[in-house]
Amino acid sequence: MSLRPRARIHLASIADNWRTVRASQTGGMTAAVIKADAYGHGLEQVAEALHFAGCDHYFVAHSFEGELARNTLGPHPTIYVLNGPDPYEEPLYRQSALTPIINSQPQFQTLVTWLQSAGKLHGGYGLHFDSGMNRLGLPIGDAPKLAAATQGMAPSLILSHLACSETAGNAMNAFQLAEFKTAAGQFPDVPISLSNSGGVWLGPDYHGDLSRPGIALYGGGHPPEGLPLKPGMTLEAPILQVHTAQAGETVGYDATHTFQAATPLVTIALGYGDGFPRSASGKGFASVEGIRCPIVGRVSMDLITIDVSAAVALARPGVFAQFIGPDAPLEEQAALAGTIGYELTTGLTPRVTRIFET
Repeated sequence: MSLRPRARIHLASIADNWRTVRASQTGGMTAAVIKADAYGHGLEQVAEALHFAGCDHYFVAHSFEGELARNTLGPHPTIYVLNGPDPYEEPLYRQSALTPIINSQPQFQTLVTWLQSAGKLHGGYGLHFDSGMNRLGLPIGDAPKLAAATQGMAPSLILSHLACSETAGNAMNAFQLAEFKTAAGQFPDVPISLSNSGGVWLGPDYHGDLSRPGIALYGGGHPPEGLPLKPGMTLEAPILQVHTAQAGETVGYDATHTFQAATPLVTIALGYGDGFPRSASGKGFASVEGIRCPIVGRVSMDLITIDVSAAVALARPGVFAQFIGPDAPLEEQAALAGTIGYELTTGLTPRVTRIFET
C-alpha cells in the first residue's frame, strides 16, 4: 500500500455536474472550462469524459493547454484560449485549430497580421470586452470601431467576464450585463458568452448563447440551494501513526496547541508540500470513516495531526482520512482555511496520486 496522499477523480460526477448546469440554462450551449489541468482534476481525462457526455466547447487559459486538449479531443470540438495569442504562436493555433480570444489592441493587431498573411483561422476568434472587471478585455467604447474593422472577418464569439456572479444581489452583475449588451449590440449576428458558473445561477438574462461553467463542474462554488452538484474529487491521505498526547503537552511547529487532557492523535501523510494549505492549521478537519476530526497544531510540509477523540476506535495506521469529498465539502474546507475551492484543487501538487474513476 502506498503511503502517498491520493485524489480520486470522479469523472462520472463531473459529467453529471455538466449536465446539471446545462439543464439549469433556459437556452444556449454549455461549454466547459478545463484550464489549470481542469482545476487540478486532470485536463485530458476530464475533457474526454465531458466530450463523451456531449460537450463540444472548451475553454483553456494558455495555448499549450489548448494543444493538449486538441490532442485529446480530436478535430471536432471548439477550443478557446482565454489569454489570447502571442505573435509567434500562429503555427500552433493553425495546426491545433485553436480559437484565440482577443483581449487588447496588440492582440488584435496580431490577429490581423495572421489573417492577412494566411487567411482565416479554422477555429475563428473571439473578442473579449471588459465590462467592469478591469482585468483582461477590450474597452467597451472600442466596440463600434472594432465592428467596422472586422467587416469581412467577423468574430465567432463576443464575451465578457462577471466579477461578482457568486453574489446574486450584487449590483455589479446588472451593470456588467448592461455594459456587455452595449458592446455585443455592435455585432448583432455573433454568438455571445457572459456566464461563468455563478452567472448561470443568475438566470436567463445572463445565459446568452454559450455559458462557461468552471468550478461548478467540479462540485464547487455556490449553486442555488438544493441543486445536486457532486464532488469532483475525494482527497484523502493515510494515517501513519496513532499516539496519545498528555495534558500539558503541545503538538507541531511553534507549539501552537496545548492539550488540556490526554488526547488521542493521529499523524497523516499530507501537508502543504502536497498543496493542502498551512492556513488550515487549527481550523480545518479530516473525516475518519465519516466522523469529523479537527486539525490540531500546524499543517507542516508533509504531515498533519488530527484529534481523533470522536473516532478513536476507527483510527489506525493505513486508514485513509478524507480532506475533500462527500464527507469534507470543498467550499467548507476552503473557507476554514481562509481561501476558496479553486485554490484547494488547483494547488494540489504532483505528490498527490490521481486515481481516475469512471
